[in-house]
Amino acid sequence: MRILLFLVFILNVLDAAFTSIVVGNALAVEVNPLMGALLDIGIVPFILVKLSIILLSLRVLWKYRERKIARFGAWLCVLIYTMLISYVICGTSI
Repeated sequence: MRILLFLVFILNVLDAAFTSIVVGNALAVEVNPLMGALLDIGIVPFILVKLSIILLSLRVLWKYRERKIARFGAWLCVLIYTMLISYVICGTSI
């Protein structure tokens, strides 16, 4: 579970980096209104909030790591982030 949650964290960092690149270069828009508003303020608030949310989420998943639902949630996060990052890489020319 530790490696799985670390992978979720790394994928989240990659998502934040790719989001800031593609949105900053007007190749895409942030569809999440909260994160879009934070990006309008600046990259630092965006990164701080995004990483804070994922760290709190990972803490909850770690606390309940023995439960099947937590493992399922962690795998679901890996799947969704992998698909999202693949979409950004394949769908835009960075």
